[in-house]
Amino acid sequence: MEGSNITIAIAFVAGLLSFLTPCVLPLVPGYISLISGVSVEHLKGEGAGSRRAARRAVIVNSLAFNAGVSLIFILLGATAGWVGNVLFSRPWVRIVGGLVVIAFGLQMMGVLKIGALYRDTRKFSEEKPRGPLGSALLGMAFAAGWTPCIGPILGGIIGLAATSGGWKNGLVLSAFYAAGLAVPFLVTGLVLNQFLGFYSWFRRHLHKVEVASGVLLIVIGLMVASNSLTWVASVASRYLPNAENIVKQSPPVNAGAAQTAQASNAANSSSNNVAAEPAPDVDLKTTDGKPLKLSELRGQVVLLNFWATWCVPCRSEIPGLNEMQRGLAARGLRVVGVTTSDSADLVREYQKDVRQDYTVALGDDGVAAKYAVGVLPTTFVIDREGRIRQKIIGEKSRAEFEALVGPLLDEQATAALKQE
Repeated sequence: MEGSNITIAIAFVAGLLSFLTPCVLPLVPGYISLISGVSVEHLKGEGAGSRRAARRAVIVNSLAFNAGVSLIFILLGATAGWVGNVLFSRPWVRIVGGLVVIAFGLQMMGVLKIGALYRDTRKFSEEKPRGPLGSALLGMAFAAGWTPCIGPILGGIIGLAATSGGWKNGLVLSAFYAAGLAVPFLVTGLVLNQFLGFYSWFRRHLHKVEVASGVLLIVIGLMVASNSLTWVASVASRYLPNAENIVKQSPPVNAGAAQTAQASNAANSSSNNVAAEPAPDVDLKTTDGKPLKLSELRGQVVLLNFWATWCVPCRSEIPGLNEMQRGLAARGLRVVGVTTSDSADLVREYQKDVRQDYTVALGDDGVAAKYAVGVLPTTFVIDREGRIRQKIIGEKSRAEFEALVGPLLDEQATAALKQE
């Protein structure tokens, strides 16, 4: 499951909250002084010439410092996304991961006291870093050894990245987290006097930030453990940018009843105004080992449904897909379910409890990558000429699917009438 629409906003807000935590905010002026080689008093000075030189040093070295911090966080996020693509296909791992994130949230709120998260492993030198390279190295050391306060919040984002289902989206989520931490850090160096005034007022609210951070982590943990992130993503895709779409531009996403109606009208028109791209002709295998290529289904309208046995919203869609396959097969509909995380044996065991009256095929990470599949379920509506006409992220009802495939099923009959 890849980074969803709403997780970008969550990651950025988590970065901002990390900056506002009690063991970060009070230390920011000291760090700016350390990496820039300019005293805090000098940074507060009014002399135009010296102020300009000090500001230049702050900007250059702060950028280098934040680049070092961000590099570590991004590598952690990308690694978590890559590893999570394998591990989180097992429900118990997802549940345990969610519970760990919830524990981090309780730690932030002060309900739990996890000793390891109070230990600061950063190592400091009396010598100031020399230039941008030294600041970047200091930033890397700073990020690698920082566990108080930021540890639980970062752990929550790493857990979220692990459920993203791919290293690219894990990278994007951690990059937004790093941006949420880095942007206010850089701004502080430019307006230090204003920051000091802000801090003198804001410090009375530091515990509220911890509580808010804890609540955010508990919400993330519940989303991860219950796999409800897929549902949230399908709703939020109407309003927020998607990590997947930042990594790779994908076909149009249908996300609501109004868009469904527009898609239906456009698909029903002879000019086919809905943007269409050729569907990648990937190699699949059915559960009984027979090869299946999408090009072999040319001439039929294909509903290509990416799902997994552990995916709760996927299970909810299956009865509607069964009914569509039985009721619309005579008109040229072919429903194909594709799982990239389950074995044939696991699917057959699953089908003992959940009947699937349509073709179920097995793919791999390469198949998911070619279709830029993120949140499960993700469904592609492919017309008779093998073109992707719609990409639907999240769970949909039978009525919503039929509103999309109905006009495409009618296209052949309309074309035949025109020829007569």
